[in-house]
Amino acid sequence: DSLTFGKHLAAQAWSLGFAAAFLKAFIADGSSTNWGIWQREFRHQFYVPILDFIHALTYVFAAAMAGRSRAEGGPIYRRWITWVWQGAVLKVIAEVAARAAELGPLPPDAAETDPRQIVADTLTYLTNQQSRMNYPAYRQAGLPITSSPVESTIKQINQRVKGSEK
Repeated sequence: DSLTFGKHLAAQAWSLGFAAAFLKAFIADGSSTNWGIWQREFRHQFYVPILDFIHALTYVFAAAMAGRSRAEGGPIYRRWITWVWQGAVLKVIAEVAARAAELGPLPPDAAETDPRQIVADTLTYLTNQQSRMNYPAYRQAGLPITSSPVESTIKQINQRVKGSEK
């Protein structure tokens, strides 16, 4: 369970000497489970909470393209992701909220692929995660903004260990 995992993760970080680092980052997606672990085990050790930029990018892209052609949604996506990169998440939230209003009310039985559902999910996601999206400050401090290098390494190890030819 996440309580036990969080304790193990914190103990491992401590044993590796991470606590002695001047700057420490806790990078995760938007899962409340991950942020619960940060809250319980890492916040008091001053780990900077950072929403993985790739996850923010994915949500922003989905909302920009929801119910739009690539030609129409592309420039909107570029504007929104530029704002996220620049730390202006509130501008994106305002435009996503305007898009939600434009699309109309979300029916209770909306499919996951319904543009209204995609935009609503993005609005909730960005609103909940905005405090973890100060990417200019993270970059200026030299902190990572994505877990992609670690995830890529894990994938490579898994392919070598679990590959069909093994």
